[in-house]
Amino acid sequence: MSKRDYYEILGLPKNASDEDIKKAYRTAAMKYHPDRNKEPGSEDKFKEAKEAYECLGDAEKRQLYDQHGHNDPFAHGRRHQSNTGNDHISDIFTNIFGNRGFQFHTGGFEQPQPVIHIITISLVDSYTGRTIRPDAKTVMNIPKGVRPGTKFFAEGKLYRIDVHPHEKFMRSLDDLMVNVEITAIEAMLGVEAVLEHLDGSKLQFNIPASIQHGQIIKLNAKGMKNPETDHYGDMMVRISVVVPRSLSEEQKATLKTLSHRESINI
Repeated sequence: MSKRDYYEILGLPKNASDEDIKKAYRTAAMKYHPDRNKEPGSEDKFKEAKEAYECLGDAEKRQLYDQHGHNDPFAHGRRHQSNTGNDHISDIFTNIFGNRGFQFHTGGFEQPQPVIHIITISLVDSYTGRTIRPDAKTVMNIPKGVRPGTKFFAEGKLYRIDVHPHEKFMRSLDDLMVNVEITAIEAMLGVEAVLEHLDGSKLQFNIPASIQHGQIIKLNAKGMKNPETDHYGDMMVRISVVVPRSLSEEQKATLKTLSHRESINI
């Protein structure tokens, strides 16, 4: 089965700006992430949106995709080229791994896959940064905002960072996303909100009157730190309007005093 068009997946025109692409991915990630959406097929849609963003969010990849779509005419050439230039490849691996356990030969190169040691941390640890000791000889400083999949090489070993899913926050690149439930009356009238951040600090913000279900409030620079740029992503607060499943007779009588329709034509 052929792949869907990346722009179609994100619901965007081909002249979409970089910011439009980022916003569309945020929306899709919030909607389909398997930690929040248990409906069948949601995980596939999340992966599909992630793949689309990884392409369209990169200027070079996007240019190639705009020219050739999913058919990359240079793929074979790159595969062929990867078997040449062994001295250059050897230098690269030597610089990265100190030539530990790698053997290169003139007719190509053989490269035993290094053993990767997994270090699992919490999203809180990723936000605040921490110092860990994987073993008695090794001390590693985990920088603030470290992303899942980041690799470190220390004391002759290769380490990869995994991050546990958080029960409240979800990470998308350097942004954090959180779902906040409010009542229909709070949605109509507006309400002040206090959100406890990963480090225990309190974020105060206003949920405005007449906010709609699914609307997102952005708290600037309240997301994760990017270790490379030192810039912070945003906190994306998604509003869920929750209607009570049962009401007392007194509550019903009060609500009936408000202006409403007795019947509707559909």
